Amino acid sequence: MTENNKWIINITNIEQGLFRPMNGNADELIAVGRVIKAGFPCSRVDVTNAKYDAIVDIGGYQKLLRIQIKGTGNNSLNFTGGTRSGQQISRQAENRKYKYTKKDCDLIIGVDSNNGDCYIIPVEDLENWGENKSLNKLQDYKENWEILINLAKGKEVYKRRI
Repeated sequence: MTENNKWIINITNIEQGLFRPMNGNADELIAVGRVIKAGFPCSRVDVTNAKYDAIVDIGGYQKLLRIQIKGTGNNSLNFTGGTRSGQQISRQAENRKYKYTKKDCDLIIGVDSNNGDCYIIPVEDLENWGENKSLNKLQDYKENWEILINLAKGKEVYKRRI
């Protein structure tokens, strides 16, 4: 880390179109590692077009949760999928953008690409939110790993309307 607690990113100056997917993969690995460090077995899903990126085993509760992992480097977390960018993507293709719901995943883990902070958000909490939210408004979710246990128990403790 640097003096301002931000991780050094892309010091080799890889072209942005190549670096972006690499950074996304790194965010996924960071999230899975953080879930494991919190004490939960967790595995990445290797299906590219799946609606979730990882599965977490909530131990004695005999429950698996589907995790969508979203990285951000701009202080705002996006809750949509189905969009891709880059030269290789046809601009004439139909827009497939959607906001995540319970049918897609059980929770979203947002990873701040600048420092590795994780935001653990039950997908039900997104119902009354827009497509994105400032990290400043997500402080109740920041590093709140207890949410995983509460989800496994079926508790709806958050349901924030922020």
